[in-house]
Amino acid sequence: MNDNQMNYGIAEKHSFKDALRNIGNIAAVGAHRYYFYAEHEGDTSQNKISKNDLLRLLVDNKQLQNQILANELNIDKGGEFTMGIVNTSIAQNIVTYLNR
Repeated sequence: MNDNQMNYGIAEKHSFKDALRNIGNIAAVGAHRYYFYAEHEGDTSQNKISKNDLLRLLVDNKQLQNQILANELNIDKGGEFTMGIVNTSIAQNIVTYLNR
């Protein structure tokens, strides 16, 4: 790997608002927000990827692009989404594809 190598992943969004929403809600179904991020090899800062940027990164994979456009991942313009049983595999496939 060279120094310009990008690594991609999924991170959970943490905010004060999210914490307040989850108080007393053990299951917190749908309350946890996630986002895709990119980081340069050797740099630990995570840069959030917007929905449009993600679609550009997936330009050569029409199947994953179509799943995002069909709203199967339920991703907003800012790149945030909720993880559920149905879309977990889509998110994993995206990260696998980006890190190939």
